[in-house]
Order: sequence, then C-alpha cells, then structure tokens
Amino acid sequence: MHSGSVPDTVQVAVRIRPLSSLELASGHHNVIVQPNPAEPRLVARGAEEFTFTEVFGPTVSQAEVYDRSVRGIVLKLLQGFNVSILAYGQTGSGKTYTIGTSFDGRITNHSGILPRALLDIFDAVNAPTDGDAGCSSYRVFCSFMELYQEHVYDLLSHRNRYERLLGIREDAEGVIVPGLTELAVSSAEETFGWLMHGANSRATAPTRMNKESNRSHTIFTVIIRSRRKANAATGGEHVMISKLHFVDLAGSERAKKSRASGDRLRESIQINKGLLALGNVISALASSSGTSPSKSARSTFVSYRDSKLTRLLQNSLGGNSITLMLACVSPADYNIEETISTLRYADRALSIRNKPARTPPAPMSQSSSVAELERLSKTVSELRTENDQLRRRIAAELKPAIEAGLAGGKNGTGRHLATQNRLLHGQLQSSIEESTRNELRASIAENALGRLEPLVLHELRTEYDDLAGAALTPLSGDELRAKCEEILLRYRTEYEALRQRPTAQHRSTLD
Repeated sequence: MHSGSVPDTVQVAVRIRPLSSLELASGHHNVIVQPNPAEPRLVARGAEEFTFTEVFGPTVSQAEVYDRSVRGIVLKLLQGFNVSILAYGQTGSGKTYTIGTSFDGRITNHSGILPRALLDIFDAVNAPTDGDAGCSSYRVFCSFMELYQEHVYDLLSHRNRYERLLGIREDAEGVIVPGLTELAVSSAEETFGWLMHGANSRATAPTRMNKESNRSHTIFTVIIRSRRKANAATGGEHVMISKLHFVDLAGSERAKKSRASGDRLRESIQINKGLLALGNVISALASSSGTSPSKSARSTFVSYRDSKLTRLLQNSLGGNSITLMLACVSPADYNIEETISTLRYADRALSIRNKPARTPPAPMSQSSSVAELERLSKTVSELRTENDQLRRRIAAELKPAIEAGLAGGKNGTGRHLATQNRLLHGQLQSSIEESTRNELRASIAENALGRLEPLVLHELRTEYDDLAGAALTPLSGDELRAKCEEILLRYRTEYEALRQRPTAQHRSTLD
C-alpha cells in the first residue's frame, strides 16, 4: 500500500496462518494455495479464486505485514485522517496475534501491528521540528473498550467489572461512548503499559479450538490532538483531532467444533450474532457501493442498529475513515467452510466505499486553548489524587470493622458491622443492576423506535397510495393520527417482547 495515496475503498489483506503442530500430527493438510507469492491472489479448495489488496502466506513475518499494509495508513493519522484496522476471522485463525493486543511489553519478531504502530506514532510526534514557527504540536491519548455479550466495558477504568459498564449514544459527530476513559500518554512504553493493563481485564476462556479464546470484541483507540499556529501575527491556532482504532474481533465458532456449553455457549451465541450483523452490514454496503445504476442498489438500507458492534464500527465501514480489514484464515482442510466464509465476506468488503477526509481543524486562540488545557489537566490530576485518598480512607476505616467481624467481638459490634456491610453491599449491587437494566431498556427502546419508524412510514405510504388509486379523499389530520396509533399498536407485542428479553439475559450474565 502506497503511503502517499488515500484509498477510498476498504483495503483487505488476507493472512494465512501456518498449520499447527497438532493439525500436522492429526494428518490435516493445506487447502489454501497462493499460486504466485508476488501476487495478492489465492485459490481455495482448488476451485474458488480470490484477489485482495494483499495476501500474506504462512511464512510472512509480523514486520512484513506491518510494513506492507499498515505503516502507510497509520502515518495518515498525523495528517488529520481517521484510521481503522479490523482483524476478522474464525476463532484460532491468528487475529489477536496479528493485531498484537496480547502484547507482553517486549518488542520481538512476534510483536503485532499495534505496538509497532505505537512506536512509529511517537517517533513522528516527537520528531524535531527544524525551527518551523508554524509547526504542529501533538498530544496523544488512548482508550480501550470491550464489547462482551452486547455490553460495553471500559478496560482502562479502575472500577470493578460492573461499574465499568458504559452506554452508547449518538451526537452530531457520530456514535460516542460517554464516560469512556481517555488517558494522556507521552511515550510508546507508557502506552504499552495501558495496553497490557486493559488486555488483562479482557474476557477470555479456553475452548476446544483455542486454549486462550477471546470471548469479546475489543477496540483500542489512539487519539491525536494536534495544534498548529494559523497566524503568527495574531497568535491564533487550529486544533485537529484524529483517531486510530485497532479492532480485535472475537472469532466466529461452531458449537459442534468448539463443544461449548454453559457460559461458553452463551458467549459464542452473542459473538456469532454480532458477527452476523457485521456481515449483513458489509453485504449491504457492498451492494450500495456497487456500479449498478438501479434504484435498489443505490437505496439499500444498512442496518447498523442491529448490533452494538456495527454501531461502534459505523464510521469505519461506510464513513470517513481509512479502513483496513485483516482477514485471518486457517489453511487446514477441516476449517475450509469457515475459511471460505471469511474470504467471501472479505471479498465483499473490498467493494465498500468510504469517504476519507481530514478532520476539519477548529480555530482557537492560543491563550484560551492553553489555559483550557492546563485547567482540564489540573482538574484530572486533582480528581485522581482525591480518588486515591478516598480509596485509602475507606480501606482504613473498613479494616477494623472487617477484623472485628472476623474475630466475632465479645459485645456483638463486629457482627453488627458485618451485617451492615453485607446490607450496604447488597443495596449497592441492586442499584448497579437497576442502572444496567435501565440502560438496556433505553437501548432497546431506541432500537425499537428505529425499527418501527420505517414500518409506520411504509404502512402510511401504502394506505395513501390505495386512497389515491381509488380516487378517495385523503386522510384528515385526526384520521392520520388514528391510523398511526393503529399501526403502532400492531407492533406493541413485538416491542414488549424485545423489552423484556435483555433483562432476563442480563440476570443470567450477572449470575
């Protein structure tokens, strides 16, 4: 990929992992062939042929994958472009290895593209300016979120698991996650530390297909805030924000192969539902981005609201982002169906047209921007200090009560404090659960309204066409209102079912 160009379609690089020692010992063989290593073309099952932006065989190193496909678009971040890199494929195909979210802090030949990108970003940010008076100054931030069973969690938060739960909202700039922790970082090494901290909190579990299977989707985001002087005479400056998303998707899996049961089965169902919604979005965008001049091809509805995963990736697929999809596949014969499915989705993604554009700079005077930045930084520092002091105080106050409760206490004070502590803990847990249920109900209500609106419009349009065809008098205002109420009542049963379902699902998750 050329670093000077800005691709207007989703770029797709396919990476074929090598056969594992267990697969070789079991007698499995390779059914994915790259006829010419110099060409981005491969043949699956000896019949189906695919061509992508890049194809990396089993012997290609991590460094070569990064240099050929990633480095060029990562540096676009400093030019004001938003960039998204997605790893897609079945479980055990090498997605997390390629992205590098399981980084251990040491740069080696096995390090993924994420830590390599961080090194390049900070090298560029900290590069000397050669005395350019109008040069940009940069501040770098990072965030890390997890999507587990349709719930968004903040992986960089210091709170417990249930308090990390976040909601999704939309504003004029697109989909946002209010309350998501964004930490200022000054070096690649500091960012490595937060990456490892968040990765340790990610939901993982062993399955028959992968001994360290990720049970959630994660998005690690690097945010660049650049300031550049607009006019040396007036001292004004422009501020520009750009984001780089590393999306490590959980792998699709079949229960028959993974032999999942209980919690693992519930997790795999939610993973496959999210990936199905993503596949539907990819198909719809590929159809609407096609060359067909037909009305149906131009007006294809893209159902981003079917899943939180597709809502979070809305800007990456069909938005203003430069997007690279890394489709990771297994070459083993017993995985051929999953591999063919991944390759077909990746082939459709090649047709998706984005609209990459630089983030428009916002004018801001030098004095106001510096003062505001210092004020916010001071506020964050004070809040963190206050939070640490409060935690230490609570721990110090609870320690005697806990010890007294364990000892039993001759006068019963310890037992009383222990009982009160359990009561308060139960009340706190109930409040968290109630807040979570309210958040889920709000999300479902929003989703239901999004589904009902086109249905109502369709019914009214059909009714109006029937009246026009019969040359009857159009509906009056009261009649139109009554018709709307009738249509909404028709779908009330489905809406009520949708509203009740996540509450039971959430209870099972908490249990």
